[in-house]
Amino acid sequence: MATPDTDHERFEELRVAAVQRLGLVDTPPEERFDRITRIAKELFDVPIAEINFIDDQHQFTKSPKPASINRIDSFCEVTVQRPDLVVVPDATKDDRFSWRSPVSDERHIRFYAGRPLSLGDEFRVGTLCLVDTAPRDFSHEQEQLLDEMGAWVERELKDTLDLDRAAEVQQLLLPEGQPSWPSYDVAGLSLPKKTVGGDFYSWHGTGEQIELTLADVMGKGTAGAIVAAAVRSAFQSRSGLHVAAAVDAANAQLAGDLDRIGSFATLFHGVIDVATGRLDYADAGHGLTLVVHPDGSSERLAATGLPLGIVADARWGVGSVELAPGDRLVTFTDGVLDLYDGTIDCLPEVAALVAEASDADDVLRRLQQLITTRQPDDDVTMVVVTRAAP
Repeated sequence: MATPDTDHERFEELRVAAVQRLGLVDTPPEERFDRITRIAKELFDVPIAEINFIDDQHQFTKSPKPASINRIDSFCEVTVQRPDLVVVPDATKDDRFSWRSPVSDERHIRFYAGRPLSLGDEFRVGTLCLVDTAPRDFSHEQEQLLDEMGAWVERELKDTLDLDRAAEVQQLLLPEGQPSWPSYDVAGLSLPKKTVGGDFYSWHGTGEQIELTLADVMGKGTAGAIVAAAVRSAFQSRSGLHVAAAVDAANAQLAGDLDRIGSFATLFHGVIDVATGRLDYADAGHGLTLVVHPDGSSERLAATGLPLGIVADARWGVGSVELAPGDRLVTFTDGVLDLYDGTIDCLPEVAALVAEASDADDVLRRLQQLITTRQPDDDVTMVVVTRAAP
């Protein structure tokens, strides 16, 4: 039989898990939260308004300035244990708070009002709080207003979870594994600048061929992701078509919508004949595809037409190249260029990264290391296909 102590411990474990699921602890400032604390500070005429999250040991201030203090010193750790607002007119006269260091040290906290934040369940992850260095009263009307502003924060938190789920779905839609031919090694990576992005890649095999697509939609974030999903669907439904016919048909389907929203997509779409290594491709204004040879030399594959969405009745030509044993085909989005000087002058450096790697997966490991150290300002996506040496 559970005891009150074990029930509390279990509740606290689940509450902390909810905080971790948000993924906002130890993250930089965000305007969507800073806007709320700025308005709260002005509306309530207090020197401090904060959005805080409470994990098992710390209080993390998300807004207005990221910071962390020990949970034992936190007023908000009391608030997350309760379903209602906590209002403290004078902390020196409240046994729950009078002994805490923010009351006696240079912070000199006297007034506190905290509104618990939850995700639509009983697990309260943090607070929207107001702080003053002088005692003060807090009216019923002010309590109602603070409650409404707390609901605003909660909507932002739920949007965070929705974006996280969108990111999870976007990653799950990327191909897992690779076509099962021992003579070809295929690997891909897509890392959005924001939670979700406008890049995607896809590949699959038909028994004799490997068909692959990589696209870069103009725009980042959710809007880019929505358009990328539409482009992906257009090509998925035309699998098996001649490469130029597939691009022609996808453009005819999408051009009107892309024009209305003022967007377009560059892409590379190709089919590799497994037996011969012949690659037939259509390049829609992309121009970021290389064939890297075992000796480190490389050639850039030319574009064969405009980006999708520029002209409704556009047509695309077909380029062809043979992948010899040991060759690597690498196609990528312009976020990769941001890891260097941001221009096509860095293509030899990209080719060197590909040539120096031991296999396709190693290419992507090296790419991830660059992303970690150089922080590109765009989505980064790359697909690598290696034809095995004899």
